[in-house]
Amino acid sequence: MDIYSLRVALENEKLDEAEIILEEIGKSKNIEAVPLLVEYLKSTENVLLRNSIALTLSDIGSEEAVQPLIEVINDAKTLGHRGTLLYALEPFDCSAHIETLVDHLINGNFEVQAQAYQLIEAINGRIPADTLFNCILKIKEELNEIERQQEILSETLDTLFSFKKYK
Repeated sequence: MDIYSLRVALENEKLDEAEIILEEIGKSKNIEAVPLLVEYLKSTENVLLRNSIALTLSDIGSEEAVQPLIEVINDAKTLGHRGTLLYALEPFDCSAHIETLVDHLINGNFEVQAQAYQLIEAINGRIPADTLFNCILKIKEELNEIERQQEILSETLDTLFSFKKYK
């Protein structure tokens, strides 16, 4: 199976056929497929296809995939469907994207938070001091907000329990 066959399958929305070709490209680590995969990663509205492409890019392991994956992760169209996209970043050093990862750690659903945490934990590159400071500050601010919410919710819960006494 070649790149041309993948393009034809994608253009004709033959998703089952595309899935088979994507799997083969991932196994063979066909780096020549990266530009086509990036093109469709960015343009497709199909969540399953986008995830398959992301995983294929991950299997290939080309650093060329990192920036497009980050762009797609940050795109509003992927809200609610970012976990697999973050998972696809696991083979790569994401130190240059720590601020994005921290944002998703703070704002994502459980799966996104878990994946962002794993990627942050695996960072082995150097992070500029100002970037690191900004990330620490964001997390501290979020912790302060959580504490504030916890306090008001606890007080409200106490109030609601006190209503029980009067019945």
